[in-house]
Amino acid sequence: MNAQFPDITSFGTLLGFAQALEEAAAALAAQAAAPEDAARALCESCAKMHAKRARELARLRRERLNEVVLQPVAGMDRADYLPDALLPEDREQALAHLGEIEERAARFYRDACRCARHVLGGLERSFAKMAAQSAEAAVILRTRG
Repeated sequence: MNAQFPDITSFGTLLGFAQALEEAAAALAAQAAAPEDAARALCESCAKMHAKRARELARLRRERLNEVVLQPVAGMDRADYLPDALLPEDREQALAHLGEIEERAARFYRDACRCARHVLGGLERSFAKMAAQSAEAAVILRTRG
């Protein structure tokens, strides 16, 4: 899984990492939604949120990235944000694991906000919104799991 997550060296790779993070989080949340229990709806909701954000990031990359794709990014190490691709079999541990992924995503987007400042109009606001959504999901998953 780590191969799909580029080193964060430019604005283009930052968005590529963000898209890979969203796709991985959506897949893991969908996998966690499989059992029939009270947490299924929560996992499905997380999967839908991440899938939607991945589509938004893909659209952004297609439509608006040309002018800043090579702009350098400093201070973001991919290892700090990589999600663990293996979902624990234990249900409670799986929910806690999803909470950890949400916390990493929230930290990634908070840090990306600093890099996005004055780069593309509205991007900083989008990243801040994604950080808040992931932080909220982390709290819900942690208290549930």
